[in-house]
Amino acid sequence: MDGGIMEPLARARSLVEYPLATCLDGSAARYYVRPADPRRLLIFFEGWGYCKSMAECLTRSRTFKGSTKDDPPSLQLNSRPYFRQDDSNPLLAKFTTVFVRTCDGGYYSGSRQQPVPFNGTRLHFRGRWILEALLADLKTRQDLYAATDIVIGGCSAGGIHVLAHLDTIRAHLPPRSRVVGFVDSGFYLDQPWYSRPKAFVTSPMGMNASGMLNSDCIADYLGSPESCLIGQISSTYLRTPVFLWQSIFDTDQQECELSKACATQPACRAAYGANLSKAIHLTLLDNTPVRHGAFIDECNRHCDDGDPPPLRLAAIRADDGMNPLQAFHNWYSDTRRSSW
Repeated sequence: MDGGIMEPLARARSLVEYPLATCLDGSAARYYVRPADPRRLLIFFEGWGYCKSMAECLTRSRTFKGSTKDDPPSLQLNSRPYFRQDDSNPLLAKFTTVFVRTCDGGYYSGSRQQPVPFNGTRLHFRGRWILEALLADLKTRQDLYAATDIVIGGCSAGGIHVLAHLDTIRAHLPPRSRVVGFVDSGFYLDQPWYSRPKAFVTSPMGMNASGMLNSDCIADYLGSPESCLIGQISSTYLRTPVFLWQSIFDTDQQECELSKACATQPACRAAYGANLSKAIHLTLLDNTPVRHGAFIDECNRHCDDGDPPPLRLAAIRADDGMNPLQAFHNWYSDTRRSSW
């Protein structure tokens, strides 16, 4: 609430009319819409990781990460920094927000039309059809083709999805719209112990999710298409502009890309952070014909989860005094600076 005015809630829209747009458990996928300027859209993909085996997907299907059956009819989004409607978020505060629920367990890209039986139940690997249904529904109910500006956003697994699939999504959007990506905490390094478990997502015997990946990347990584889901790899092939907000001391990356011994040693953590920063510059900022952008911080955080919580956006400032969302606005509006 600001000045006695209640902030609008995001209202649920089910994709039940699209038979293939189903979550892991078979429930209908859904998204939420908070209205603002109808010509400018933020389509933001929720995170919460992925599943790397049939057993993990079965477990996930019994939670909110794989089902929408217990979803509420509305959400209050303003607790997250990119959804705030104040001066801390000068660009996206004015956009109509489309918040896409995660429920497929595979970066919104699984492509197995028939349910897969496992341990007496059936799992649905249909993330690609969720995405296609979302865009079709927005076209009819949100007048997607009248949009002048579209930001495709995501955090964590949602951010991994954006870095890996942004060009594919762009091809389904109005050609006259300005489209950019916004990724928070989604740029991971290509560490074998982190990348290889994602083979379940791309395998035809798993989620069969290679179809949305960049074809040049697939050709360069024959035998290991899962590498094309990793930011250090996928960002090299991006041709749609993206702005990255990334901590070099991301708490999730410290858990899944560093050994326990390394994560507790300042020098080892610092070396990982330096490599991460270098990779962002080499593969995203310096090595493409596209003007990408980035805000790199040193906070112990993952997405908006600070350590200790909550994340204090006002404390994250660049040398010019801008917070990450103000820097994103500056990058979007001005060509003079790309990184902070």
